[in-house]
Amino acid sequence: MADKLEEVERISGNLGLETSLFQQIDIIQLVANPFNSMWTTVYQTSHDLYSIPAIFSCLADTKHESKILDGTDWLRHAGGFNPGFCETSAGTHYVTGRSDGYDFLVKEVYFHALETAQLHINQEFVFLFELFRGEDGCYYAIDECGCKEKVVDIADNVVRFKTSYIMRYITAKQMLYVQFIDSRRSSESSYPMGAELMCEEDCRGDSYHYGIWYQSTKGRDYLFSMLFARSIVRPKNVNECKIWPYDRETEEQFPEFIVAELPDGSYKRFSCDPSKLANYFGANPDAPHYLTPVYFKPDVLDRYRNNPHFKVTERRLSCGTQWSVEIDNIISSRVMVYLGDLGRDLPQSERRHFLAHEISPTEQHMSETAFAEDFLCSFYAPLGPISALFAARDELNNTWTTKFGHPLFRPLHLDESDMEKLIRIPSGNGRQEFDTVILNLTKYCVDYLDETALISAEQSGGINKLEATLSKLMIDADLTPLRDLQKVRSACMAHAKGKKYEQLKGRLLTGDCQKDVSQLVERLASMMSQIASDIELLAADNETDEGIANDESGAAS
Repeated sequence: MADKLEEVERISGNLGLETSLFQQIDIIQLVANPFNSMWTTVYQTSHDLYSIPAIFSCLADTKHESKILDGTDWLRHAGGFNPGFCETSAGTHYVTGRSDGYDFLVKEVYFHALETAQLHINQEFVFLFELFRGEDGCYYAIDECGCKEKVVDIADNVVRFKTSYIMRYITAKQMLYVQFIDSRRSSESSYPMGAELMCEEDCRGDSYHYGIWYQSTKGRDYLFSMLFARSIVRPKNVNECKIWPYDRETEEQFPEFIVAELPDGSYKRFSCDPSKLANYFGANPDAPHYLTPVYFKPDVLDRYRNNPHFKVTERRLSCGTQWSVEIDNIISSRVMVYLGDLGRDLPQSERRHFLAHEISPTEQHMSETAFAEDFLCSFYAPLGPISALFAARDELNNTWTTKFGHPLFRPLHLDESDMEKLIRIPSGNGRQEFDTVILNLTKYCVDYLDETALISAEQSGGINKLEATLSKLMIDADLTPLRDLQKVRSACMAHAKGKKYEQLKGRLLTGDCQKDVSQLVERLASMMSQIASDIELLAADNETDEGIANDESGAAS
């Protein structure tokens, strides 16, 4: 055999070929260790037999191990595992396609009439790990904060699984991972008729078995090698699958947060573990209370505002229906969360994020709204500035609809459905954040005015039409807050800063972004509430309503 292999080396050398390529050293390494990287190819085909190896992997009962390692050809194929009826001497019975101790990871269904195939991933695998199928057809694990981790990658004729997930899967099922390989290497693009077998090699290890054949022509001007292989990976002990109830590797971490500042400037900290905190029922009397306020920099919420999976309001931070925690974000200079809620409601990963933004509780206090809602159980707690604006806009829109039969504001476009999340009191004095807030606030309050619901005015624009409509209704409304908002947008972001911007400085723009936005928001909310009240006080005068309707019809035409 050694002589024959030396001849293979001579032929490859004479043909200017790489000997290791035809000896298939790279494929043999894959045969010996299928789980050799973060990703494992479980299915692979190619129209060119010599370009890449064909691979198919499946699962098998452990009792089949010796049979699998007895040969090198493929025992199963991607087109198998078909359910249906089977006729035997014992009669006709239904089979699932997986009843013989083998199970698929990828199954191929070929549609001959269309000359095309489709690949399907084992749904038990998908359901066990609760995988999300993306628009690209690949599968993703979604963590408790909506972050995606690709687990199954599906490309042209190649399917790869994240190796760690396959290992967990076979460990949970206590089945073997079985890999079949067909790899061929040729010195020419076509196979010559005169090629004949030179030598062959059969090699068997503890977890693999492969055979490799070498062929050449009599003139030794051609070289071909073909490798068939079977490999297995054995499952670990079931308690290593990291699936409930075997996922309790470490205890949940409850970091300590600042609960007080001491006279020497150091901090008193305490765990956010709810089971270690005091409550109103006498538990842990020497510990801080569950409802101890803990304070954070306002930018602690920035990562959530910039992520579509999260919703941030003045009183709550939530991630879909996965989790939510009560917060106090009404005072713009800080964010407050109760110590016990940090441990009970926040995921472990998010506690670490909050910990990095904590501040001293000295000179901090909870808002009137939080105190009234959480401790006085008041249904009439004062709203924060952003909540008050949203409520006033809704009130005006509903009042207008009731009075005139159509809303004042158009519904938000689907692509701007997150607009309300972008309207907030800035966390600092950064220009980018201020511009984003002003831009979305102007859209929300001005650009979404439904001008078809208003009468025409001498000057164009929604604000002028709204003013003309209110004047027709004999409502003397001060729309200055809307006009000021337009001026700020125009001076700060619609055009390069110049004279208009300088004129606004000192009156609408003080350099304190939090204060400037707060004042604009409060004035807008007050204005909208006043207009809604004035409309409700209007006498139900059919003549007036009819006149407005006629004007609207004329404007629409």
